[in-house]
Amino acid sequence: MEYILLAIALVPVIYYGYAFLSRSPTLKRMTRGRENAELMKVLLNLEEEPLNALFALYKTEFGPSAARYARHTYRKWQAGEVRPNRQTFSRFLIYLPRVMSFDLKCEVLRELREAYCARDNYQLTVYTDDWHETLGPLVKDVIMKANNAELPAALQTRLKWLVDDDVEIARAILAQSQTRQSLNALSLLEEEFSNIEQLLNNAKGRGKVTHVLRLPLGTITLKIKRRSR
Repeated sequence: MEYILLAIALVPVIYYGYAFLSRSPTLKRMTRGRENAELMKVLLNLEEEPLNALFALYKTEFGPSAARYARHTYRKWQAGEVRPNRQTFSRFLIYLPRVMSFDLKCEVLRELREAYCARDNYQLTVYTDDWHETLGPLVKDVIMKANNAELPAALQTRLKWLVDDDVEIARAILAQSQTRQSLNALSLLEEEFSNIEQLLNNAKGRGKVTHVLRLPLGTITLKIKRRSR
């Protein structure tokens, strides 16, 4: 009974303690700092060419000294060793996109979608004589989900350039590109199936092959079998 009374007495303490922490300016600053660092990682995970283009824009807009600082510390941002300060974060993710080229915006948008949109992972058992009929509808479903995926509302509120007209065009182009990428992956699997079938024939029905189909915003792990005769 003493333990029950103690637990009941602690409930208000835990609740109000949590409520206090959730309103704490220090905690909010820490949380926002982690969010900023994650966004910087996304932005700085670009390939070399668009990354160089981004730093060139940074130099043009904010001067060589600021650009040198950004280049010097960006690897530390990627590794999470330091958090970007508020000014640098604002320059990269709020102000700089206004002067980005369309291609560079596409690359940044791709990275943001891969980092923040939900990914679906499926496991599916198929047979060599019906895999296409079984797998095809699932691939179409994954494509549709990827095309309709939206970035979190809080992120779109912070990065207002994500609702610009040219970003909407970039989103449509990315959706088309991802659809083509998924269908290409399915076509390549079709080419590989002759080898997979031969492998299973040699195993005389006792084996199976595992193949991972990597799609934008999702993966399908296939366990491929040969029907026993």
